Amino acid sequence: MKEVLAVSQLSHLYNGAKALDQLSFSLGPGERVAVLGPSGSGKTTLLRLIAGLEAPTSGAISILGQTASVAGEVLIAPQNREVAMVFQGLALFPHLDALQQIVFAARGRGGMDHARKLLEDIGLGHRASARLDQLSGGERQRVALARALAQEPKLILMDEPFASLDDEKRAEMRDLLRALLDKRETTLVLVTHSKEDAFDLAKIILVLDRGRPRAFGKLQDALIRPRHSAVVRSLGLGQLVSAEIVGPGQAQTAFGIVAVSNDTPRGPVQVLVRPGQPRVVSVGEGTEVEVISLELRSPDIREIRRVAGVRTGSHTLRLLISDRTVTVGERIHIRIEGECDVIGD
Repeated sequence: MKEVLAVSQLSHLYNGAKALDQLSFSLGPGERVAVLGPSGSGKTTLLRLIAGLEAPTSGAISILGQTASVAGEVLIAPQNREVAMVFQGLALFPHLDALQQIVFAARGRGGMDHARKLLEDIGLGHRASARLDQLSGGERQRVALARALAQEPKLILMDEPFASLDDEKRAEMRDLLRALLDKRETTLVLVTHSKEDAFDLAKIILVLDRGRPRAFGKLQDALIRPRHSAVVRSLGLGQLVSAEIVGPGQAQTAFGIVAVSNDTPRGPVQVLVRPGQPRVVSVGEGTEVEVISLELRSPDIREIRRVAGVRTGSHTLRLLISDRTVTVGERIHIRIEGECDVIGD
């Protein structure tokens, strides 16, 4: 299988600070990767380097088997990379209607007929003559996507493309994007802060933290066995709790003893407490804590679920409450059940 994108030992500096640090990965036809991480972790920098808008400080980028960028030099211009980019601000032309936006990008790729077909594919055939100020936010997102696809790229780069949409429209756009990419076997690099976008669109994730790769591989593997705190936070896997390994398979936390892997050496660590692991128990069966907050999680008439914030000393934890009613200020007993993952910094 020919690689669509290969990134090798990629690093980039801004004013002497590393925006990316020794990043390597590759993607084949039709593969989709979600790039996650906190603000300033290097996500948008990565897209700009792949697109050819900047040259890397060191390392190399290859597209479809050709070296596109090397240290300090862009070898293949952005317009010749068979790469399309959808910016967070969409960058649509204010003076063009919906069809004209796509025709502009489809030059040499089938022109008007190709553009009309794409407009139908995104469900906006009836809005061909609508100006930008007459389109809703969701419709603009669709036009931006169609404009990118009009270039028939092998690779699409997307930078927080759904950030301005509500949850319902965001889900609709994910469904549309997935269908269009599957039909064309187009490779996708999606930068997002949304775990929902990542879970729905990508089977591969790349987690960046201060420019460094903290995870790259199958999403399922990261969900089951995360190794770094940035992965836990980016995917919303649970809470990190300070602990001390006190014996084989045991760690002491402020909320009691928790089970960990038997091969964890003694000393201070942090453990991942996943939703559902902290449970309310009877007096004497767990650690006493004070309820300091309550918020509604699931307003389902069949089961009212709340998230309770609890505290012991200076340590806090959140847990789901569905089997009993608690009040702020009440003292309850909890226990963390099941094995917790030990997570690196």
